[in-house]
Amino acid sequence: MGRKGDLLELIDGAPGGIVALSGSVWRWTHHERSRKAIETATQRIDASFATSSFGGPTSETTDEHLRVTIGLPNRWCLESESRVDVCDGSTRWIGVPSRVTEMDGNEGDFGETDVGMMIQPGTHLFGVLTFGDPVQESIAARPCWKVDATSTLGQYMPRLMMSAMRLGGVDHTFWFDAGTGIVLRHVGLVDGEPCTISEFKEVVLDPPISDLDFAFLRTPGAVVERQVDQMIRSAEMHGISLAGVDHDDLKAVQEAINAGMRPDRIAPDARLKMQKAKHVPVGDPPADEATARASIEYAYSHHDEVDESGRDLVNVQRGHRLAGALDEARKRIPVGADSTASIVVDGILFLRSDEAVVWFSVEVDGHRYPLASGREGRAVKMDGRWLIERATVVDLLGGAGVTVPLPEE
Repeated sequence: MGRKGDLLELIDGAPGGIVALSGSVWRWTHHERSRKAIETATQRIDASFATSSFGGPTSETTDEHLRVTIGLPNRWCLESESRVDVCDGSTRWIGVPSRVTEMDGNEGDFGETDVGMMIQPGTHLFGVLTFGDPVQESIAARPCWKVDATSTLGQYMPRLMMSAMRLGGVDHTFWFDAGTGIVLRHVGLVDGEPCTISEFKEVVLDPPISDLDFAFLRTPGAVVERQVDQMIRSAEMHGISLAGVDHDDLKAVQEAINAGMRPDRIAPDARLKMQKAKHVPVGDPPADEATARASIEYAYSHHDEVDESGRDLVNVQRGHRLAGALDEARKRIPVGADSTASIVVDGILFLRSDEAVVWFSVEVDGHRYPLASGREGRAVKMDGRWLIERATVVDLLGGAGVTVPLPEE
């Protein structure tokens, strides 16, 4: 089969019959490079993605040390100073040590955890990465295969985006354990620079485990809430009636909330307030917010402004060759030949001094177009100018069925 074929077979079968593992996982993240990796993956698949901020770290880099105990297929305990993720096979507890959500009746999917990708790599990596030729090395006296990999363009585009988000990086170097196929080390790269490093250390295969290893132990003073109770509280905050709904039935509560939160049942101002609540600034706003807001509104309202060539949109980040795609999208809007379409900004929230979330709508002859009302996008400041984030325009044009050309380097 050859060395590369043997490695791929090893990865596909990981963890090679092992039913329990323990050890520690160290993960280092460079946040700006990680964000760039996601943007690069977006460009490669000609898709759109806007990152959401939930009070994330403000430092340039962070590292985390996870204590890991795993009982396959659906039991695990992953804990650090800032994280709790425990599943006993039927109930999952996830959150930070001071506030934990109990997901009762949810046995969980180990593959959804950060460590899951390291233990069962074949499930996540095949189809989205192309592997090079491996070489033999060792880590902490464990024989392993070192191999480089890069993103694959093809039918697995959504999974390519997820790999960029979860692994970190567009190009990768892996060290796979020669005996089990699990990932002992991973370095995610963008433009040749590392954006994430993960290492599985002090690995013990098939250690003795018991139910106590997967029992959730509440930290003194910690708040533990059922997921369904959080959803009920959210419904109450938004004035959604749950009369006649079984408050212990997670699915029934979710369906009632979905029905009550349909866009046509919520006033625009209330919907905008709800949307803003999802985002938490991670830095200071611009020194002159009024001028910044005016600049963003100008960029959105003049989104179709072109350069001398008539090909590039000058108020869009990397707006190369987007003018033709915009004209094609306009032709597909079912309106009269004399109708005019415009973009209006509904709200702006600054995440930091050079980035903002923007809510906007498309109006045709002064009336909001139903399929493009209250959309969420981004604005970024580059070289002193506020521009519409390219992903926002790509998403909007894609909704009209228009294929958008890749940006020029």
